[in-house]
Amino acid sequence: MDGTDEKILELMKGNARISYQKLGEELGMSRVAARKRVQKLKAEGVIRGYNTCIYNGEITFEYDIYTLPDKLNEVLAYLTKRTAYIRQIFTTNRANHIHMVAVSDSYDNLNYLSKMILKSCGKMIEDIQVFAVRKVIKDVYGGVGNEQRAESDNNGCNGQLGGSGT
Repeated sequence: MDGTDEKILELMKGNARISYQKLGEELGMSRVAARKRVQKLKAEGVIRGYNTCIYNGEITFEYDIYTLPDKLNEVLAYLTKRTAYIRQIFTTNRANHIHMVAVSDSYDNLNYLSKMILKSCGKMIEDIQVFAVRKVIKDVYGGVGNEQRAESDNNGCNGQLGGSGT
């Protein structure tokens, strides 16, 4: 990947629907050359898809889940089957650590999800910490108008979740 590819990615982060014509103009090349570059990035797996991010009063919870040493895969199996509200699940370089992102338009839904995780996996979890996202500072997937979203304080949380799962 060279500097031109990096510039393409930077332009597409803010607007995944940017036209090949506009890309070409920004890069000083033809739309056909810009299209070939984008297709190459897709073929290499650098560009894996396009998202539409719609902000509609969503509330985001971030979870840090630490499982007992031999229970990581069991907890992951449970979480991957619970598709409602869960947007992303990551394992990290920390031992037995799962980072998860859940989104809903209701605190009640996310509180219910948290209770179900503790009910089903509580004996396999050493610790769980749940944080409500109060303010989005930067979201490269949010696209145009993200500055307005970042200024919103609708994602605040009056209560606290979390604590020990044991």
